Amino acid sequence: MAPLSQQMQQLSETCSHCSLRYLCLPDHLDSHDLEKLERLVDSGAPVLAETELFAQGEGLTHIYAVRDGSAKTVRIDEEGFEQILGFYYPGDILGFDGFADQHHHCSAVALETSHFCRIPVDQLDALVDELPSLRQRLVRLMSQVLSEDGRMMLTLGRKDSEGRISSLLLGLSRRRALRGMPASSVPLNMKRADLANFLSMRLETVSRVLTRLQRAGVIKVSQNRVDILDRDALRERSSRGAWVADQS
Repeated sequence: MAPLSQQMQQLSETCSHCSLRYLCLPDHLDSHDLEKLERLVDSGAPVLAETELFAQGEGLTHIYAVRDGSAKTVRIDEEGFEQILGFYYPGDILGFDGFADQHHHCSAVALETSHFCRIPVDQLDALVDELPSLRQRLVRLMSQVLSEDGRMMLTLGRKDSEGRISSLLLGLSRRRALRGMPASSVPLNMKRADLANFLSMRLETVSRVLTRLQRAGVIKVSQNRVDILDRDALRERSSRGAWVADQS
């Protein structure tokens, strides 16, 4: 078996962008405890586009970290209306919505062929009892993830159409920066209809605002990516307008 320092280095390189790294790679573990953690994480086979990781109403069995690719979370209300709650990229975590009552309150769907690390919740519970230092890390991680999601929804709810798109791009950029990835390039590989749903905007308005920002030299739009060219201008646009139902 490789020395502990070599094992930690290999895992750190593989998982360097992931929010779970602080849970999976805690300090002061001996090789025996590290083996326990490694056995928990299942990187599994690739998940194809439009495949569910978990469904609304299902019992909580795993939490997921995006290794590569992307996913969205979706909630269906009592009238059958679909609301997209968020988009997730490498290093992001899915599944914490089910911790309160052990059932998922939304569905998670791969946006493209993606890889996810899965950690079974029952085994994680048992392990944190053996390794108390993990419990505090897990609570902190849950708080951070839920806070990020809540802050994004609250921020978007106060903006006009240009402010919402600008805020989303800045938020995704900030998340990439926190994970050590280039912050000037933001993946937008969801369908434009999904983006419009998430932002509570019309599809044509999304296209019009992206075009307007590109013509102003603020961003450059590619098929699956947006490059931020002028962060200050984007930040200024993100603060525009109190939110009203979008009619444009």
